[in-house]
Amino acid sequence: MPQQQNISLIRTLFDEIYTKGNLSLCDQVLATDIRIVDPSAPNFKGGIAAFKEREALIRQAFPDKVVRVDEIFATEDRVIVRWTIQGTHSGPLLDIPASGRNIKISGITIFQLMDGKILEIAQAWDRLGLLEQIGVVEPSAAFH
Repeated sequence: MPQQQNISLIRTLFDEIYTKGNLSLCDQVLATDIRIVDPSAPNFKGGIAAFKEREALIRQAFPDKVVRVDEIFATEDRVIVRWTIQGTHSGPLLDIPASGRNIKISGITIFQLMDGKILEIAQAWDRLGLLEQIGVVEPSAAFH
């Protein structure tokens, strides 16, 4: 799959699935055995059903979320994205009740593609910043 097609596929993921919540497109863009490598999700089982479950959980916590692509680069089988997510914490996030606070966090993701679908999502993002912004932990002066 040429680089521009890879970028287009990832933009569909960000615009349609992450931002609009159109989970019906998952089968079109994700490999059946999709993997997520993320320190915040060490128990991710893999597969499209688990991906949809994870996205539904995030959407429940941040129903108005918008995930913006800040930078995007592609190679033959990889796409790298620096992104920002904004939204309102208006639903529970696991055992954390809704805070009503607005969040803005950033991260970077490396997508591995195979046969025109996303096979792996490896990402790092500002988990501490999220917990600070929703009031779970106090902001640390050492990091500001």
